Amino acid sequence: MKVAILGVGRLGAFHAKVLKELPGITEVRINDADASRGASVAKELSATHAATVEEALTGADAVVIVTPTGTHAELIHRALDRHLPVFCEKPIALDLDATKTVVEHVAKTDGRVQIGFQRRFDAGFQEARRRVRAGELGTVYSFQMTSCDALPPPDTYIETSGGQFVDQLIHDFDMTRWIFGDEVEELYATGSTLGFPQYEKWGDVATSGVVLKLRGGIVGLLEASRHNEAGYDIHVEIHAAKETIAIGLDPRTPMVSVERDAPRLASPAYPTFFVRFADAYRAELTHFLRFAQGKADNPCTVVDGMEALRMGLAARRSHHERRPVGLYEIA
Repeated sequence: MKVAILGVGRLGAFHAKVLKELPGITEVRINDADASRGASVAKELSATHAATVEEALTGADAVVIVTPTGTHAELIHRALDRHLPVFCEKPIALDLDATKTVVEHVAKTDGRVQIGFQRRFDAGFQEARRRVRAGELGTVYSFQMTSCDALPPPDTYIETSGGQFVDQLIHDFDMTRWIFGDEVEELYATGSTLGFPQYEKWGDVATSGVVLKLRGGIVGLLEASRHNEAGYDIHVEIHAAKETIAIGLDPRTPMVSVERDAPRLASPAYPTFFVRFADAYRAELTHFLRFAQGKADNPCTVVDGMEALRMGLAARRSHHERRPVGLYEIA
């Protein structure tokens, strides 16, 4: 397969490296809005540098989109018009209308588009989902998801990201639907710019919490932070009638108990999401290649991406209006 990758910033460059290592790839074509960066990454990986998007897509068998979110929808449309299978990092777009247009285009053309929510390919998240769906835990009552960056991304990224609810917590919103197999009925979100007052001008927050209720009655708490110098921390607790289980509590989780007899966690802590989810990212792209060839089902559809965005937009509205928001309000 000849695969075009559009965008080789920090995550795109990682994806390009993974693609070069996967069997069955005869050519990786790299395009980036910053031509010098695209050429540099292509040279480093012995890949092909494409000066334009058109050059990258012409003759390609599939496309991987890792550009800034505001460009995702347009590039998906261009790929679908060429009947190319698409892998696109989350979210599809920053607003619901643009996302709906992509969903409609996929349906109209019977297009193949996989959205990049890599936690679906993490072994811990997969096992937790299996136990929940198999009923091994009994009735699930509540859950808590924590997402902490070690260091905040550059302000230029924050400015165009869509905000913490749409950018960072969208993974947790997706996991909520995916693990529990239910939709969110209502949520309430709050947040703070403590330590990062510059976020105020973009209507964003650096620390946030979301309380949500699923239609079936499960209650969840999502919390996110842009700054945790102890390390990158993604962990989940699921509380049920028979058992409480956790995801992401391993020897590298940056958490220390103050109890004197508590075990000490090993080091080093996870420095970035690349390290924490390296295996999941590889599994995700490996699956995409099989999906692109018609050998596997779509593990994360554009509808899944749209519903995760809907939750992010509901959380943002809740924070701004300081009230609970029903998901039916985001239409």
